[in-house]
Amino acid sequence: MKRILTVMVALMAVACGGQQSVKTAGGAVFEISPEVLASRADTTVNIGTMTAGEVIKYDARIRNTGTEPLVIKRIYTSCGCTSVEYDREPIQPGGEATFSFRFDSRGMWGSQSKLVEIETSAGARRYRITIHAEVEQPAARNQTT
Repeated sequence: MKRILTVMVALMAVACGGQQSVKTAGGAVFEISPEVLASRADTTVNIGTMTAGEVIKYDARIRNTGTEPLVIKRIYTSCGCTSVEYDREPIQPGGEATFSFRFDSRGMWGSQSKLVEIETSAGARRYRITIHAEVEQPAARNQTT
């Protein structure tokens, strides 16, 4: 499934005007357990300032801080501009798994907030990651007349 999602993102980039450069960021560890979900301890990721049309790939990890294996059932995103890749295997207690998202700023400008919700076996409430970015318009090209 991860491979299919990656291929779909690449095909969309080609279909919409060619290859886009992708900048990589990351490093966060999202801790998920029944207690975390009950406490509503969600996460905000600020990916900073970018130029309209850029893509940021944010690499992170999910850590199971619960006592039972953690299964990611489904991922929801608030916008088609955000895609997610993650390990599909259950995460054992104390274990970690890879997780990343891509934010494509094509056609956007100004302050952007996007939402990724992770539905897991840890509880009925979804773990929420709010992504913030400031998207600037590309500098106008000097034209001589």
